[in-house]
Amino acid sequence: MRGHIRKRGNKYSIVVDLGRDHNGKRKQKWFSGYDSKRKAEKDLPRVLMEAENNVYVETTDITFGEYMIMWLQNKKDNIAYGTYHHYESYSRNHIIPGLGKWKTKKLSEKHIESFMNSLKEKDLSKRTQRHIYRVLRNAVNSGSKYGIPQNIFNDIEAPKVPKNRIEYWSEDEVKKIIKVLKDEKHFLPIFIAITTGMRQGEVLGLRWEDVDLENKVISVQQQLKKKATRDANGRYELSNILKTPTSYRTISIDDRTVEELKKHKAKKNQEKGIVGEAYKQYNLVHSTSTGNFILPSNLNSVYWRAIEKAEVKRISFHSLRHTHATILLKQGAHPKVVQERLGHSSIEITLDTYSHVIPGLQKAAAEKFGESIYE
Repeated sequence: MRGHIRKRGNKYSIVVDLGRDHNGKRKQKWFSGYDSKRKAEKDLPRVLMEAENNVYVETTDITFGEYMIMWLQNKKDNIAYGTYHHYESYSRNHIIPGLGKWKTKKLSEKHIESFMNSLKEKDLSKRTQRHIYRVLRNAVNSGSKYGIPQNIFNDIEAPKVPKNRIEYWSEDEVKKIIKVLKDEKHFLPIFIAITTGMRQGEVLGLRWEDVDLENKVISVQQQLKKKATRDANGRYELSNILKTPTSYRTISIDDRTVEELKKHKAKKNQEKGIVGEAYKQYNLVHSTSTGNFILPSNLNSVYWRAIEKAEVKRISFHSLRHTHATILLKQGAHPKVVQERLGHSSIEITLDTYSHVIPGLQKAAAEKFGESIYE
C-alpha cells in the first residue's frame, strides 16, 4: 500500500492509495488537517499501517457530536460508572455543544483551540477545564477510523491546575487510629486501606479468592461501586470494571496484615456456619454478618468515629491512599513501587502527587551519597 503527501491551500494531507474499485476507478483516502509537511510525513507510517491492516474503515458522513455519542456508548461498558458519569456530563454540557456541529473529517486544531479558549470565558474551574481537555483528547485519539485527524492536539497544552495540598497521617497518627479501630466492628477494611493503599471501593469489593495468604499478596480485581440508578437491590453493586486498566494489580502485604486477615477469615467462617444457606455467596473479605457487602456510608460512620476517639486530624477515607504512599516514600520505597501499589497509570502521576515528599528524599539521598564516598 502506498501513500504520499499533498498540499491543499495552507494545509497538508496524507493521500493513501486503496487500489481500484470494481469499475477500475482509482480509490484514495485523504487524511487532512496537517499544519506542515513534516507533521504529515511523521504520521504517514502509522496511517499506512492502519490501512494495510484494515484498521481504517470508510468513514460515514457524521458529525463530531454523533461520533461522541458512539464513543460514549463504547466507553460505558468498559469504565467505572463514576468515570463514565463524568465523561458523559462533560460531553453533553460542553464538548458536543461546542464542537458537535463539525464533520469529523473537518475537525482541526483551530477548532480545538477555539473551544478550549471558550471554556476560559465560562465560570469553570481550571480543574474542570483540564478534565474536559482530557476527555476530548481521549475521544479524538480514538477516532482515526472515523476520519478525525490525529495531529490536532499536538500544540495544545492542557490547562494548568493549581496544585492542591494533599492530606495524610504521620506514622504516629496511624498507630493511634489502629489502636482505636481494634475495638470497632469494621476495623479490617480501614486497616487494609492503610496498609495497601487500595481505594475504598476496591477494599469493599475484595474477595477471598483474590487474597493469597501463603504468598502474602492481594490481587485487585473488582470493586463495590454505585449503580447508574437505584433498583430493587439498592444503589450499589459489585463490578469487575475498575477505574483504569492499571487499577488491576497485585499488592504485596506484610506479616501483620496477613495475621489480621487469617483471624478475620476464621471469624467469617463462623458467621457463615451460623447463618447457613441465607449467607450471601459473594465470598467477600469484608462483609456484613450475612455475607452482604458493607455500605460505604456505614464504613464511613465507623471511620469518622474512630478519628474523633483517636484525636488525630480529620482526613478523608481516600487520603488513606496518600498516607500509605507518603509513608512508603519517606521510608525509601522507589516511586515506581508506589505507582504499582496504588495503580497509577504512570509514574509521572505518582511523582506529581507526592512531590511534597521529594525534597526530603533528595536531602536523604545526598547525605547517603556523601557518606559513601568520603572517608
